[in-house]
Amino acid sequence: MISELTTTQTLTDFYENMRLLHKIRTNILNSILNSESISIKDLISLERIKHAIEDIPKENGKYKLQSSQGADIFLELDYELGELKKDNIFLKYGHRALKKHMTKIHPNYLKEVDDGLNFLKKYEFEHFITDRDGTVSNYCGRYLSSIQSIYNALSLSEFSKTIQGRCLILTSAPLLNNGLKEVSIQPENEYILSGSKGREIIINGKNHTLPIKENEQQKLDELNQKISKLLNQQEFSVFRHIGSGYQQKFGQITLARQDKNNSIAQHKSLELKQNVLNIVDRIDPEKVYFGVEDTGQDLEIMLKVKSDDNQLKEFDKGHGLKFIMQELNENIDNRTVLICGDTASDVPMLKAAQELGAEVISVFVTEDEELKSSVKSICKQSYFVSSPDALIYMLFKYSKKQDSWNPLSLFLSLVNKL
Repeated sequence: MISELTTTQTLTDFYENMRLLHKIRTNILNSILNSESISIKDLISLERIKHAIEDIPKENGKYKLQSSQGADIFLELDYELGELKKDNIFLKYGHRALKKHMTKIHPNYLKEVDDGLNFLKKYEFEHFITDRDGTVSNYCGRYLSSIQSIYNALSLSEFSKTIQGRCLILTSAPLLNNGLKEVSIQPENEYILSGSKGREIIINGKNHTLPIKENEQQKLDELNQKISKLLNQQEFSVFRHIGSGYQQKFGQITLARQDKNNSIAQHKSLELKQNVLNIVDRIDPEKVYFGVEDTGQDLEIMLKVKSDDNQLKEFDKGHGLKFIMQELNENIDNRTVLICGDTASDVPMLKAAQELGAEVISVFVTEDEELKSSVKSICKQSYFVSSPDALIYMLFKYSKKQDSWNPLSLFLSLVNKL
């Protein structure tokens, strides 16, 4: 496995190494969960990937790679390096050392965790439904390199054992084809994965999708074809590789027009946006099929659905959650459900669960007072933290009476492999 490591000079090299990182982290996680010795080759490969990222040339404080067309791409790799550092601390020294590290990077970390744990301990949860990015995973500048860390997956694994019913990760990202499944290392028997705001879901290894009418799919296919053609032009090809990239979701399209580092010139970003809007207008001049949302970094183009009052509206996670419960044949009436999110797009999950009769408890990762008010207006039993790291440790502490990872097991695994 070590020989597969690629010198990181281009974006292609970088993503090859991220795919390797996924394999390594999966191997190590499975060894821990199965109480097996961790392979020394995997541990060395983990360290070498960290060095390969650190060795990428820097310019003006940012890492510089080249696209396949030779254009310079400037990246901040704080997620990738930050999660590797956390995994290194966790594997060598355990949860207590990781907790100490977290207190250095998150103000009020211990208070948020302690208060949050007291909040969670009031309840026994029958189901757990959560968003991923920004909620149980830190944000990454590029979705394809947001590979789940080992400590994160293990914490979620331990929490899943306290849940009597289903554990569900429901994200806006696609499920397959460079989607949630490719960045998650969570064992499939612990969490059900759902993408495209709930339009697609994996159940017992099979992919289930919310049916899309033939004429709607034709319009979506035409839109994808024309956007792909636009991105094949050299002047716009870079947008495939920044931020969210180009995600062909089920019933939706996400296209990055900027990243969090503002590496794209503003005029170029706006030029792409206008080209995409022109394409949408030509395909859907009456605005019957698509809704378009501009987050400032991403263009979200979504198929519309009919609401209960027969009005057209954009598909949201509430619609997705109801579809998922139907596919699972799951009745959550009078069940206690923990729902976690971090943005307004997660709020419809609260409403949908309540409409299905659940007693909803929520934890949101946000410092936005307006969002807090919105959440509280729907779900009075709510708690708020400022980072995914605080939420993850709360969930772990809820499932454990003490910090249980013993670094001695890592030392013994090394000895066994020498």
